[in-house]
Amino acid sequence: MTTIAERKKIAKLVLTINDESVITKIKSLLTAESKTAREKYIEQYNKEIDEAVARIESGKFYTEKQANALLAKWQKEVLAGMKKPGKTL
Repeated sequence: MTTIAERKKIAKLVLTINDESVITKIKSLLTAESKTAREKYIEQYNKEIDEAVARIESGKFYTEKQANALLAKWQKEVLAGMKKPGKTL
């Protein structure tokens, strides 16, 4: 059964529930899972920011001028490779 079919089946079952406590529990479960995923995302995001700041503070970064120079060099290398006989993209 596909995910969409499963969702439809679950939605139909939920629509038949008359017990308010069951509805409250389902809502709580769905909200808790969303919150957990959101918290994990925020933790990962903050970790990546902290790592980036540490790299910058230790001098491991390129200035805009340096990045542009690297890009220009890479573009020349790619274009040179395309000009060789038998090379196509």
